[in-house]
Amino acid sequence: MHKPPPILKPSTVRAVTADAGPSPGGPATRWHCPRRADYGLQLWPDGAVVYDEASGDIHALSPMAGEVLRHLLTVPQSCAESLARTLLGEAPAWEDVCSVDRMLREFEFLGFIEPCGA
Repeated sequence: MHKPPPILKPSTVRAVTADAGPSPGGPATRWHCPRRADYGLQLWPDGAVVYDEASGDIHALSPMAGEVLRHLLTVPQSCAESLARTLLGEAPAWEDVCSVDRMLREFEFLGFIEPCGA
């Protein structure tokens, strides 16, 4: 008799990189992570993985995206410019701010963060 395969909880794996997501529309937007306790983040030199305990989703992140999310999980709120400054250790170029802003909008799409006041 043929045994049916076990039913597994569906999950999603999605890669996030610095050049992912829509074009920047407001690098001054302040962001926060209201569900920070739901995320397990593991960082490695060549990337990161975040596990969303609430949904069971696993997301692969670039090293830069991992560092941005790590910072967002430890502060009450932040914006693209301050995150870029933290990552670089100096005043960021406009392109760096835009890259972080795109990443933040991808994080918003994934449900990791939301604009403050939303």
